[in-house]
Amino acid sequence: MPGPDNCQKHKNSPVAGRRRGCHAKYMSACKKISAFVCAHGEALRYLVFGVLTTLLNMALYALFQALFGYEAANSWGNVLDNLLCILFAYATNRRFVFASRTRGRAAVREFFRFVACRLGTMALDALVMVAGGNWLAAPGQALVLALLGRWLDGGAALALWGLGVKAFSNLLVIVLNYLFSKLLIFRRPAGREQD
Repeated sequence: MPGPDNCQKHKNSPVAGRRRGCHAKYMSACKKISAFVCAHGEALRYLVFGVLTTLLNMALYALFQALFGYEAANSWGNVLDNLLCILFAYATNRRFVFASRTRGRAAVREFFRFVACRLGTMALDALVMVAGGNWLAAPGQALVLALLGRWLDGGAALALWGLGVKAFSNLLVIVLNYLFSKLLIFRRPAGREQD
C-alpha cells in the first residue's frame, strides 16, 4: 500500500514536502553516524565489551561482598572476579573487537600475552582495592557519610565507598587494557586493513 509521499493526489502537498525534508535530515544523520562507526568501530566495540566486562566485574564484586563480606570482596574475591573477567574479556576481544584470526602457536602466544597483561592490570586493581577499599575505608566511609549521611547508614556508606573505589580502579584498568590489547596483544599483521 503506497504511503502519503507516493500517492499522486498528495505528492505536492505541504505535509508531504515536510516529510521528505525530515527523511533527508534523518538519512543525513544516519550517514554521519555510520561514518563515525566505520571510522571508530574497533574502539566502539572495545567500549561496549569493556562496559560489559566492567559490569560483570562490578556484579561479581557486589555478589562476593554480599556472600563473603567487605574485606573478602576486596582481597581474594577481587582476584577471583578478575580471573573470571579475564576469560570473558579474552573471548570477546579476540572474537568481536579485534577479530583475531591467529591459530595454533600464535593463538597460544596471543592468549598468554593477554593473560600476562591482564594479570598486570589485575595486580594494579588489587593494589587500588586494598589501598582504597581497605586502608582508606574509614576515611572513605566518613566522607560518604558527610555527603550522604542523611540517606545512608554506616554499612551502606562503606559499601558505596567500596563501589566507588572499584569504579575508579576499573577506569584505570580499562584504559590500560585497551592500550595493551591494541599495541601488544592483537597487533594486526602488515597489510591487514584497519577498521
